Amino acid sequence: MKKYLFLLAACFFCGSLFFATGTGQASGREIAQRGVIEGFYGKPWSQAERLEILSFMGRQGLNTYVYAPKDDLYHRERWREPYPEEQRKQLKQLVAAAQKQKVEFIFALSPGLDIRLHGVEAEADLQALLSKYNMLYDLGVRQFALFFDDIKHKDGRGQAALLHQVNRLLVHAHPGVKPLWTVPTEYFTEDMVKDGDVKPYTRSFSQHLDPDIQVLYTGPEVVSEEISSQDIKTVEEIYHRKPLVWWNYPANDYLPGKLALGPVYGLSKVAASHMAGFLMNPMEQAHLSRLALATGAAYARDPAGYQPEQAWHKALVSQYGSLAGSMQVLAEHSQRMENNWAHAGRIDAAAMQKQMGEFWRQAAGGQNLDPGLTADLRREFGQMQSAAAKLQQGLPPEALQECSLQVELLKQLGAAGQTVLQLVWQERQGKAFSALQSYNSLLEQLAALPDSKKARLSEQTCRYFFEEGKVWYEKRHLPLK
Repeated sequence: MKKYLFLLAACFFCGSLFFATGTGQASGREIAQRGVIEGFYGKPWSQAERLEILSFMGRQGLNTYVYAPKDDLYHRERWREPYPEEQRKQLKQLVAAAQKQKVEFIFALSPGLDIRLHGVEAEADLQALLSKYNMLYDLGVRQFALFFDDIKHKDGRGQAALLHQVNRLLVHAHPGVKPLWTVPTEYFTEDMVKDGDVKPYTRSFSQHLDPDIQVLYTGPEVVSEEISSQDIKTVEEIYHRKPLVWWNYPANDYLPGKLALGPVYGLSKVAASHMAGFLMNPMEQAHLSRLALATGAAYARDPAGYQPEQAWHKALVSQYGSLAGSMQVLAEHSQRMENNWAHAGRIDAAAMQKQMGEFWRQAAGGQNLDPGLTADLRREFGQMQSAAAKLQQGLPPEALQECSLQVELLKQLGAAGQTVLQLVWQERQGKAFSALQSYNSLLEQLAALPDSKKARLSEQTCRYFFEEGKVWYEKRHLPLK
C-alpha cells in the first residue's frame, strides 16, 4: 500500500505536468502516425462511444483513427453495398469530429472474403470499391485503406494489382487524398517468413505493391508478446518501407471474458524508429479500453522515455480519480492475454504470484509459514474484496456495465483466497473438522465461479493458488478417502 500511495502522489505530479504542457507536444522522437484502429471482431462501437474516443484521442495526442470494425456488415461481408442514409450521417459526423480533434479519419474496407481479382467480374468489383470509397470521399474522408487479412485465398499479385487500381483511380485522382493503407493476408512475421525465406505470397505481394502504399503488420504473431528492432527491420527489408504497426492490445475478441487492463508492453524503443505508425486495436469495451490506450499514447509520443508502470498509474489516476486504487486492484489481475496462440501483456498480479509461490513452497515442505507472508496475502485478498465493493458502488454506469462480471469475480476470488489461507492454518493447527469445512467451502466457491467465457481474471495467479490449496489438502487426506 505504501508503494501505491507513493506512486499515486507521483502520478498526480506527473498528471499536472502532463496537462500543463499538453499531450500533443512533439518531442522530436514521437511516432508520426499514432492512434486507434477499430478492427476487432464483435459488436462495433456505438456512435456515442466513437465520438468519446475521438475526444479522448485528441487529449492524448493520438492523431489517427481507422474505421475497420470487422462486424460492420458494410465494411466486410456486404462491402459492395452503400451505407444506408442514417449510417452515412453518422460517418459524416465522425469525420467532422475527428477533424475537430486533429485526428485523421481513415476509412477501411475488407472485401477479401469474396472479391474477384481476375476476369470480367473483377472490373465490376473494382467499380463497387471505388463507388464505396467515393461515397466516403464526399462525406469528407481523405485517407483510405483496403485490407486482405483473415481470408483463405492468397493471391499476392492479384491483390497488389487491385491496390494499384485503387491507388490510381482514387488516391491519385483526388486532390488532398493521403497514401493508401493495406493489410496483407500474411501480416505477421511467422506467417511471412519460413526457415529464413520469405514465403511466396509475401514475396509476390511485396514485389508488385506500389511504393507509396503503406503496409500494416502485427508483429511476430497475430497477438505479439513483443516487437524487437530485428522483427521490424525484417518487415522493413521485405517491403522496402517502414511498416505501420497494428498492435493487438488491448483487443480481447480472441479471449472472451478477459479484459486487457494493463499497459502497452513489450515494444522495443529502438523498433519505434522503424515504425511509420503505431495503431492499437482496442476492446469492444470502449470505456475500459482507454486505460491501455492512454499508455500506448505515451509510448507513441515518446518511445525512448516510455515507462509502462508510470504511464499505467498516470492513466489510472486521470481516468478513475478517487477510484484509481480500487481500479488498480482489478487491473492488476486483468493484464495478461494468453491462449494457445496469443501471448501479450504483463503477468497478472506478478508480485502476488511470487508471494503465492513462496507460500506453497513453505507449506509443501512442512516448514513453519512466514507469518508476515501469510498476513500480506490475507491483506491482498481483503483488498480484492473491498476494491470490488467500491467499484460496484462508485464506477460510472457505462464503465461498470463493461466490467460488472469481472468486478464480481474479483470479489469471489478474494473470498476464495481467504478460505485457502484459513484451510491451511486450520490443517496446520490440527483442527481437522474445521479444515474439512473450509475445504468444502472452497469447493463450493470454486464451483460458483463464472464460466471463463463470461468472466476471467488472474488465471495464473489466484486460480493457481486455489488449485494448489485444493491439491495440497487432498494429498494429505487422500489415503482416508
